[in-house]
Amino acid sequence: MADNIPITPGTGADVATDDVSSVHYQRMKISDGTPDSAVHLSVVAEDAASAGGETGILAMGVRKDAPAALGADSDFTYPQFDSSGAQWMHPIGSFVTRTTDVTRAANTTTYTLGDNFGSTPSGGYTITDAARHSGGSGIITDIWITFEEDAAIPLQGDIHLFDSAFTEVADNAVWAESDADAKLCIGTVPFALTDNTNQGVAHITNLNIGFTCVGTANLRFAVKARNGYIPTTNSSILSVRTKILQVT
Repeated sequence: MADNIPITPGTGADVATDDVSSVHYQRMKISDGTPDSAVHLSVVAEDAASAGGETGILAMGVRKDAPAALGADSDFTYPQFDSSGAQWMHPIGSFVTRTTDVTRAANTTTYTLGDNFGSTPSGGYTITDAARHSGGSGIITDIWITFEEDAAIPLQGDIHLFDSAFTEVADNAVWAESDADAKLCIGTVPFALTDNTNQGVAHITNLNIGFTCVGTANLRFAVKARNGYIPTTNSSILSVRTKILQVT
């Protein structure tokens, strides 16, 4: 079918067109839908000043006094606004705390300097959802540690952090990581527990350890003893609370 339909002038209404190089393009009236309406959408230039009275299409949104997911992943959705009309916006970074428990073996075998501390989970202990999503990044700001044993000589150690799973050695075995695993390490955090009456505690601040997770949203870690520590309880638990600013 050929382009352009000729119209022979005659009786009846005119057809509104725009003549461009002798070709007529039909004008379309985009309005508020009211018959015979004279209200049209305003077309303004970039950086033009408002004269008042311009018309346009309302950008739809939904009032949500608390932001929430609307629909399933990948669905089209609406902007969300609070009760005052301000749009909900996600901050650049989310601050989260992730807690991981390190459970010792069911014995009271003495640790020596350089021994691996704790049982042997596959790939190391997991800091679940350290990032917002798989392959995401963040900054570890500080770590709070509690140990339910109240030993006369508190535990001293290092937390070795990794961006993905690594091969951890057995509990109470000499710490030794392969060259390949060493390349996965994002930092080491030394700590020394102090007596807190019923448990040992440590707060390590000003860390500023940046990371990007590999393959998941998780980080991994291991604990290495830095002193001759004598356990007092079977299967005792060291809790590591990692505080993270999630950037992406």
